[in-house]
Amino acid sequence: MGIFVALAVPLEDPLSSISLSYFFEANYVLPANITFFEPWYVGGKRRRRRRSIDRAAIYRVLENKFESTGYSGRECLLRAICETSEFPLQHNGVIGDIVHVLFTPSSSRREELPRDVSEAELVGRNGSCSKYQPRCPLGLFDLIGVLA
Repeated sequence: MGIFVALAVPLEDPLSSISLSYFFEANYVLPANITFFEPWYVGGKRRRRRRSIDRAAIYRVLENKFESTGYSGRECLLRAICETSEFPLQHNGVIGDIVHVLFTPSSSRREELPRDVSEAELVGRNGSCSKYQPRCPLGLFDLIGVLA
């Protein structure tokens, strides 16, 4: 038996059909008979190692996604960081908050990120993200709609 949940958000791209998808799947086995039941926890405490997901890992995944669609991964990531700093989204609900935290490196604890990432955020605050457009023709806001 299992549970499968998927959420797909269509993104606007005049050249192709793109959607941002999130999937969650959980499988479990039900006992056929109560006599087959075995306690799932026996023994002392186990130390669990938490998996750490840091901003650099997320940025690597995003760069790979951009590259798999034919765009320059690093340049498109820097453009997204710049545009998010130029047009903040933190007051646009939960999705806006997530986009803000994800693409604004200074919004959370200090991490060892390359200098160009911090520079892209600073360039965005100064309102001059056009320098990233020649190297990445499709920006974050081009994918999610029209900015008013």
